[in-house]
Amino acid sequence: MGIINPGVFSPLFSIELVIWVAIGGRGTLYGAIIGAIIVNFASTYFTSALPEVWLYALGGLFVLVTLYLPQGVVGLISKINARLGKAK
Repeated sequence: MGIINPGVFSPLFSIELVIWVAIGGRGTLYGAIIGAIIVNFASTYFTSALPEVWLYALGGLFVLVTLYLPQGVVGLISKINARLGKAK
């Protein structure tokens, strides 16, 4: 009680927060929540299966998302919904 773990302030955690928002989608709270869920599930899987590759995979995922999904998963879902709405 009353102890602050220095690991919480590590650069890795700060970078992970930015990646959560980038993957989920900027501009919405639920985008960041979706991104956090995706990254944490991937982290759990990759740190047990391939622990030495996890940070490289996280960096690669960040680069791919910023290049191909600038609005994140939420933006992709809204684009799909807009196209399905036009198709009806």
